[in-house]
Formats: sequence, C-alpha cells, structure tokens
Amino acid sequence: MRVFYHCRFRTAAMLLLGGWFLFLQTSCNTSKHTTYFQDMLRDTTLANLVRHPLETTIVPGDLLSITVASLSPENTALYNVAPDGVDGLKGYMVDKNGDISFIKLGKVQAAGLTKVALSNQLQKDLEPYLSQNVVTVDIQNRHVTMMGAVSSKVLPLTDKMTLLDALASSGDIGNKGKSDNILLIREADSTGSQKTFQRLNLTDHSIFYSPYFYLKPNDIVYVEPAKPKMTAVSVISLVVSTTSFIFLLIDRIFR
Repeated sequence: MRVFYHCRFRTAAMLLLGGWFLFLQTSCNTSKHTTYFQDMLRDTTLANLVRHPLETTIVPGDLLSITVASLSPENTALYNVAPDGVDGLKGYMVDKNGDISFIKLGKVQAAGLTKVALSNQLQKDLEPYLSQNVVTVDIQNRHVTMMGAVSSKVLPLTDKMTLLDALASSGDIGNKGKSDNILLIREADSTGSQKTFQRLNLTDHSIFYSPYFYLKPNDIVYVEPAKPKMTAVSVISLVVSTTSFIFLLIDRIFR
C-alpha cells in the first residue's frame, strides 16, 4: 500500500511539473503579438506598394496657418497676424462657404484648393501690395486619435503620415497590445455621417499594400490590449515554490 501511494504521488508530481512546463512555454511566448512583418523574407524588396494619395484639398472647418515673407519685413508683419483661434491655435478658419478673410484681399476661396494652389493664389493676389512675396500655407487642426494599448493621444496629422509613424509616436505597441488586431476607424464621407471600420494585421507585410497604410484626417487607431501574461521570472518562481511544496509533502508522508 505504501508503494502504491508513493507511485500515485510521484505520478501526480510529474504531471503537475509537466503542466507547469507547458504553461511556462505558452506564457512566455508573446513574440507573435510583438513581431512585425513575420512573413517577410530576409533582405527582400517589395514592389508596387500603395502610393500616398494626392495632396488632400482644403475643406470648410480647416484652420489654416498662412505665413507671408518678403524683402520688406516691416510691411510683411501686417500679413502675419492670424485672426482666428481654436484650441490655442491661431490661423484662418475656412468658413462653411469655403472662404477665408485675408487682409487687403477680403474673402478668398480656399476650399477645393490644395495648400500649394492656395499659396500660389495668395502670392499672385498680394503682389500689388507686397512685391516678391512668398506665401506658405499649412493646415493646423487635422489630427489622428490613438487609443488602446499605446499612449493615448491626439496626434497632429503631418503630410504622408503612416500607421507606423503614428504608432511610433505613441510609444509603439510592445507587449501591451496585439499587433495582429488593430482597428482603424475612418470617415467614409465628407460629412462624417458614415464611418468605415477596418482590422489591420501588422504581423503581415501586406499592410504596405493597404489603402489604410497612410492615415487620413480624423482617423482613429485602436490597438487591442493583449491579455496579461505572467513574466518568465514570476512563472519560474511559482514553479519552484510549487515543486518544493510537492516534494516536501511527499517526504513527510513517507518519512
């Protein structure tokens, strides 16, 4: 009978240790969520990638930063006083009709033009008042929103910003989230009344061919959090303490 119980305890101990070993292997294997482009061949070249869309046009609601320079700084200062302010930003708000109000020029149609086109138009219209001027136009209030298992923040949308740029600016995903299940929410029309929900997988290099690789104004990026996992140190500590308890129990029973 004593030998029978000894065998049962020994078998139980072996099974428990085997289970802990498997748990250790699975608990510490988080690379599948943290390694990007796992299917990418080493030292390769990708062709026919998604192209950045043509420069977006100005729309009503955009807050424009307009800077004027010339050979006459004293005369130029008059044109660099922005009239509007939104969330601490100064600029020229494009009204519902697509116009901005600019000194000397009055109402100027901005909606439907690119930044370069508006710059060229303003330079031409200002020439009678300010010779050899240079005008720079930028859009200040376009942004993307980062949420989930990254540093939640609202990022200013820069030209040709990619999903990877935005993730890097938000502290990257690391072990906190699932790189194979990123949700991108995008406005499907100009009114914002419809939205598209798209799941993206950064473990697959096909992201470079996706129309969602380059971000657009008001995109929302949500990184799904990964389930909490025990660290290797904590798992090993737990295995050691449990094993010690089992052998101590066996030793006292058969002493």
